[in-house]
Amino acid sequence: MQYLDPIVVPERPDVDIVFVHRLNPKGSEDHARQTWTDDREGVFWPETLLRHELPSARVLLFAYNSSILNDASNAHVASHARTLCDRLKNRRLADQEKHRPLVFVAHSLGGLLVKQALVEARTDPAYKCLKASTYGLVFFATPHGGAQGAGAAEVAAKVCSAFTGEPKNKLLNSLRAKSLITELSSDQFRHQLNDYEVLSLIERRKMPVKIVSWLPAKDMVSFPCLIITPVTAHSAKYIVDASSAKLGAAQENFQDVDRNHSDICKFSSLTDHAYEGVGPNLKAMANKAREHKARCEHTSEGTCRDELLKSIHDEWQKSTQSRIALVGLGGVGKTELSIKFIERLASQRFVLWLRASNESLLQQDLAQAARGLRNELLHFYAGKVSREVDDRTIGAFYFTPITMPELNDTLKDWLKTVPEDGSRIVVILDDLDGLKSMRHHQDYSHIFTGEALDLIYTARDPSMSDRGMLWEATLFNVPPLQTDEALAVMEQSAADYRSFRRQNSLDHDLNLEELDARATTMRSVVTHLGGVPAAVIMGSHYMKDTLGSRGDLDGYKKFLRLLADHNSKGSILQSHRATLRYRHSILASVEVSIYRLRRNMHKLKKFSSYIQLCLLLLRTLSALDVNVMSRHDFSVFKSALRVVLADLSDRIFSLTSPYPTDAQEILLTQETWMDECLTHLLRVSLITERLDDGALMLNNVIKACVLLVPKQISQDHRDAVEDIAREVKEIWRATDSRSLTDATQ
Repeated sequence: MQYLDPIVVPERPDVDIVFVHRLNPKGSEDHARQTWTDDREGVFWPETLLRHELPSARVLLFAYNSSILNDASNAHVASHARTLCDRLKNRRLADQEKHRPLVFVAHSLGGLLVKQALVEARTDPAYKCLKASTYGLVFFATPHGGAQGAGAAEVAAKVCSAFTGEPKNKLLNSLRAKSLITELSSDQFRHQLNDYEVLSLIERRKMPVKIVSWLPAKDMVSFPCLIITPVTAHSAKYIVDASSAKLGAAQENFQDVDRNHSDICKFSSLTDHAYEGVGPNLKAMANKAREHKARCEHTSEGTCRDELLKSIHDEWQKSTQSRIALVGLGGVGKTELSIKFIERLASQRFVLWLRASNESLLQQDLAQAARGLRNELLHFYAGKVSREVDDRTIGAFYFTPITMPELNDTLKDWLKTVPEDGSRIVVILDDLDGLKSMRHHQDYSHIFTGEALDLIYTARDPSMSDRGMLWEATLFNVPPLQTDEALAVMEQSAADYRSFRRQNSLDHDLNLEELDARATTMRSVVTHLGGVPAAVIMGSHYMKDTLGSRGDLDGYKKFLRLLADHNSKGSILQSHRATLRYRHSILASVEVSIYRLRRNMHKLKKFSSYIQLCLLLLRTLSALDVNVMSRHDFSVFKSALRVVLADLSDRIFSLTSPYPTDAQEILLTQETWMDECLTHLLRVSLITERLDDGALMLNNVIKACVLLVPKQISQDHRDAVEDIAREVKEIWRATDSRSLTDATQ
């Protein structure tokens, strides 16, 4: 049974509060109300208490089938999330309702469902107003990291699965620690983590849980076997511990509640001691939500990223087996773009998100995927063991331990087959060129070749997708954000840390001239940051955290002045925050590219010399402040650089620097060294190539970073590079002043 019913409807509502219940372990028909009803007094507090606390709030109750026992729903979190979005949209059709502020209140699994609903609303234009209208989220003991103790419901589901031979209900996976659904929804939701005010309620009483005990081998994955006389015991545990119950948002308020997991959201009266930590905070959130004005006007023009997503989707639809490569420089948003695309493929049953930055992470995620798909894989493995599979055989097999290595091997075999229900498997390999050796690439490319498997990977190396390569795919270059898109990202990041009232008063206090000055300065900031999402977000948070700025004109001006200073620029580019969607600094991302440049070139003769010459070429282009350079212009540049280096090479190589002794010989005697270096710089996206005309592009953030790394480069060396660039510019200007002007604009 699914419904979204209003339970409190004032005459003129000014805020909507939506309650979403938890897992239904007992299969109760009225579980949606029972979740919020005090067992002793029978008080259904969303109706009884909020009617007095928030008389102008419309209160709605969402019910969905979350039973894991009889009549268990086969729908998973994403399916219920779309249902919630659809029902809520249909309850808010009138113009005055579309923009009404929203607050979600959820218990346990309901919190994961709400997060997934906001992911759906972020990408589906039909639900755009729901995302824009949402102000606050209240989570009662929600397992954001996956709960370690799903308790009696988990054990019951395992036993039911063993007896029936049916895959375990997907909803239960949402409560398993590090499950596929939890990991993927967390990654998707992380990109809007700081968009809302959050109240997280933490259970502070342990809950008695009846469990079935068994003694598996140390490295085994086992199931409770009723045939082998199980031992029953009663224990008390936190179902969702404090670390899992914290979302990690910037605007998050934590409150301990002296209740267990089941009773944490049940209150008998306004004077209930447990309600004292909940009611006033919810009331304050609803009052602030009224000041929140949703901005969900639809525009006729799509952004650059929207057009790219459409192109990817069109290519995806052309083939029965899709392979897509998203390529671009570090921090440009390849991962976020792939998340957005996957969110549009809502009908996909199996989605595996695997980090390929190194083999250790990839192996870790494959093992995690095997655990998350355990029932599916055991069913598949039983079929391999016995071709005559019946329910009794399957049931007996489920009581047989299987080692984790066997489960991992089964996953690899399963990826090469077609699932029984005919569904397709989507695998995302994130940062694929992080794998070190050709052997690793050969080993893993063979795993992801199944007829029912579609592949998306992100990388910095565009040559990986070339025809005949192991990872041959349709290539999509992910460019930096356009100026307007970057401005929107910066505004959003700044808005995360100031109230809507302060933002409006700030804007209203400025006259038209001051507003224009602020807009112009902001454009200069995002231009300096190259339109790279990671840099824009980090820059915005640097202004807030270090400069104390709240998006005001003086803050942007001060930030620009710091960017002009070499030492301050280094501090900005090294800043990072673990809670943001981009967890590492921009400088660290460039250092990763330089590390991979070294790795790619290590087999070359005199490779250490070539690496330093690559960096010399890149630094010279950076000091020259080139943005776009045609191939003709690059030829002019090479000729000018040869002339200059013939005169200044002694100065360069006499400095205390990382140059090997034979680097100067290569520079002066080998005509092709710049072309060879360019090829390797393109492979790690330190320089990128425009697909339509082959023009070379160098991002402002890359230019800023390469003059800072490696860290052992001295100021004397930077000065020498700038002198080289200055003389190259003079020769270039004398040769072709027009092309020089175009390249540096």
